[in-house]
Amino acid sequence: MDDYQYDCPSADIDMLAHVICDLFPEQTQFAERKDDAGRTSLLIHYVAMRFGSSARRITIDVRFDPAALARYRALPPRMHARSYAVLRAYVEATLGSLEEMYADGQTVPREVDIEMGEDFA
Repeated sequence: MDDYQYDCPSADIDMLAHVICDLFPEQTQFAERKDDAGRTSLLIHYVAMRFGSSARRITIDVRFDPAALARYRALPPRMHARSYAVLRAYVEATLGSLEEMYADGQTVPREVDIEMGEDFA
């Protein structure tokens, strides 16, 4: 049984959510969204337990550059591993920076953006 929630109508965005889901606690929600300009995002809603005495809801908005996402979608699935690795590295780095902020006594933001640009695909 999968303990994560996925609301990603596009199969490729759903797959990207599955690639990084193990970085997050159970009950994390992954949702695909498009902004007014038609730009695709993967929203990650999770509850962080390690940033203080109480649980903290955090949203990470992974925004895909339209040209990079189009290149990714044009690749055959066997060529997606590099994009998976880039996405995973960005998300891991973001989570690490949140942990560093908390360790330094800074307030951890409730909303964080990750821009997936040219290096994604």
